[in-house]
Amino acid sequence: MVDADRPLILVIDDDSALRRICLDLLTARGYAAFGAASVGEGLREFAERRPAAVLLDLKLPDGTGLDVLRELQRLSPLTPVIVVSGQGDVSDAVEAMRLGAAEYLEKPVASDRLHEALERALAPLPAREEPPPEHTLEGARYGMVGRSEAMQRVYQLVDMVAPTRARVLISGERGSGKELVARAIHALSPRREKPFVQLNCAAVPAELIESEMFGHVKGAFTGAVADRRGTFESADGGTLFLDEIGDMSTVMQVKLLRTLQEGEVTPVGSSRSRPVDVRILAATSKNLLEEIERNLFRDDLYDRLNVVNIALPPLRSHSEDVPLLAEHYIRLASVENDIKPKRLTPRALEFLCQLPWRGNVREVRNLMERLAVIVAGDTVSHRDVMDALHMTAPASSDDGAPMPLKLARSRFERQYILERLAANRGNLGNTARDLGIERTNLYRKMKQLGIESPAKRQ
Repeated sequence: MVDADRPLILVIDDDSALRRICLDLLTARGYAAFGAASVGEGLREFAERRPAAVLLDLKLPDGTGLDVLRELQRLSPLTPVIVVSGQGDVSDAVEAMRLGAAEYLEKPVASDRLHEALERALAPLPAREEPPPEHTLEGARYGMVGRSEAMQRVYQLVDMVAPTRARVLISGERGSGKELVARAIHALSPRREKPFVQLNCAAVPAELIESEMFGHVKGAFTGAVADRRGTFESADGGTLFLDEIGDMSTVMQVKLLRTLQEGEVTPVGSSRSRPVDVRILAATSKNLLEEIERNLFRDDLYDRLNVVNIALPPLRSHSEDVPLLAEHYIRLASVENDIKPKRLTPRALEFLCQLPWRGNVREVRNLMERLAVIVAGDTVSHRDVMDALHMTAPASSDDGAPMPLKLARSRFERQYILERLAANRGNLGNTARDLGIERTNLYRKMKQLGIESPAKRQ
């Protein structure tokens, strides 16, 4: 019988020798520990004995640790899971952190490191330096982070629509997490064991998108040296995510509509149709109703795609989630870059909440990765955030004298526009949308600040 005062730890690892060593280390540290050697055994033991924490290897004989982690999040989202993996499993370890693992340890694990990790995982919530588990685990279940009412509504819609066959139109500003919603719907659907295929309609040239979607046969056009499957056939039985559907030409919209109606595709250059069973999830950063009014999007295709609509709120409308996002992504960036985790000070978090976040969640993630890399200490201060945003560079002139406000503002605007241009690979339309201004105003501002147009540089 387990002593109620000794935390019960489940160790899931198929290597019997390592599992025995780990159990001995835990017992020596005062824990009650038991083991499992596979996905199936681990989940059964968890359901029967409900441990306080789980140590999880990523390589298992009947599946992966990621499979276990997803199921544990569903069964008991507040139970901390510490992932233990080898050096070659870094990408899987990063994915585990995204899914909500409390910590990542690399084999071989020293006794002290294991004990410290468990102490952090089992500490009462107010004593933790990291965000409470519901912050990350709630997001981990969906690949998103947030506790605001706006995000709760998104989670509820995902829960409702995922088990069905319904098509979903996901709308929201760039960087708000549309792809994460699509992946969550697929992961929670009956099709989760089948492919999830993504096609960005804005990234494929208009003359190639038909081949990209429906495939082609050898000789269909210059350069078609072999038959090629399109994304519809690649996603057969699974989910096809059409990102930025609003950028699809009206000609392709007609062909997509026919495919949705008939459930079959005809590769370019072929006269034979092939049946496909694909669930369509579409996303757009445009207002498709306005596009319909401008005759740029077909209303019949809109009706087909918009069976259920999930509208993602811009981050500025739920800024209370910014601290959770910031802490989540700076921890994730630390794991990805193999550096010691950093803590954001309360003043830094308060300052982050005041920023406009026109790039939404993607912008938060980029900034947190920058801070994780460039800040030398263990703590990220308000000043560090400002420096990372280039907000302190214009504070004084070269001779140390205070700089006039107009000049300081111009320097900041120039730097910020250059960053957004780089992020959008020189696309003026997307950059203007990020900045919340008209393209003509952006061009005028670039000329005023001495920023050369990307087209001219080419």
